[in-house]
Amino acid sequence: MSVKFGFWSEQETQVGQSYSRRLHELVDEAVLAEKMGFDIVSLSEQHVALGGISSSAPEVVYGYLAAVTSRIRLRPAVSLMPKKINHALRTAERAAVSDILSNGRFELYCGRANTTIAMRAFNVEPSETLEQMEEGIALIREAFSKDIFTFTGKHYQVPPRQLVPKPLQKPYPVMGIAATSERSHAWAGEQGLAVLSHSLYKGWEAQAKLIDAYLSNWKRDPDGPLERPRIGMPLFIGIGKTDQEAIDVYAEPLKHYARISTSGYPKLAKISSDYAYMAEGHEALQRAATDWDYLVNESASLVCGSPDTVIRQLEKVIDLGVDEILFHLDSVPHSEIMKAIDLIGRHVIPHFKDRNNVVRSYDDVLEQIRSMREAHG
Repeated sequence: MSVKFGFWSEQETQVGQSYSRRLHELVDEAVLAEKMGFDIVSLSEQHVALGGISSSAPEVVYGYLAAVTSRIRLRPAVSLMPKKINHALRTAERAAVSDILSNGRFELYCGRANTTIAMRAFNVEPSETLEQMEEGIALIREAFSKDIFTFTGKHYQVPPRQLVPKPLQKPYPVMGIAATSERSHAWAGEQGLAVLSHSLYKGWEAQAKLIDAYLSNWKRDPDGPLERPRIGMPLFIGIGKTDQEAIDVYAEPLKHYARISTSGYPKLAKISSDYAYMAEGHEALQRAATDWDYLVNESASLVCGSPDTVIRQLEKVIDLGVDEILFHLDSVPHSEIMKAIDLIGRHVIPHFKDRNNVVRSYDDVLEQIRSMREAHG
């Protein structure tokens, strides 16, 4: 089974530029990603964010993208599940309508929320986000799969009701979660869900351990859409025609993003025991924030270089058993993102999906023909 590739954006807007202009640029990026062979467009959900990230209403964007694309799959990364941010039934309704308007191209990936900025703005209790995500997913599956459903839980109590309309895909769209803890990977496997896996910059060994937790606990849901485990990995990427070009354009933005991200993990770890794991591997977090060599080669979170270099780096990711790679293309101007989509579509995706159609040098092909001729006699 070939690896699928996704375009993942947080709609990050450069300092001094317009949020509204950036939203239109995002649509252009998604349309180009489809043209260049990407399989998935994945949009983050971030509320009242700092630093230019402005993807506050991705569900609205999906409706627009459903009309201007025809093949690429639409997937949130992720729909936030705290009840005060998104009631699970509203998430189900939006997903069903998006699936219909996209002619069955929607996938629903959920998450619990990982910023105190958003949680405090919506008065979300951090100790309840994990419970509400897991219970909300259970409620959505009931609403999707049963004509008349009911639900009784700690956070949701729903009398007999009918979800109107239901998704186009049957039994329902693929569902998954974003997971960064071993516990959530194991839970996703037990539930027969897909997983979007990330080790929080903690490295190859940590990433392999998370994937093993998912696979070793996998149980197929006989009523669900997945026949087998599905593992996706988000990867930050810098790509240019040469290694040096990629470093010149992307090194500082990628290092800055890593510093901002890793500085927030210890803070989250202090507010609830459910987030305590985020402070583990403190040395790795420090290195990710300060050491470029560690970030590129050891963190299992980032690739950077020419297409040939990126391909070599991706081989290591795919060797983990990953089914999907979502490239985080953000933090640089729109023109650079469009160049990156073009380079990935022209060089990286064909290498993994259609190698027989990738042009090789005249000398390389001639040498192989001559060697086969000699063997043929």
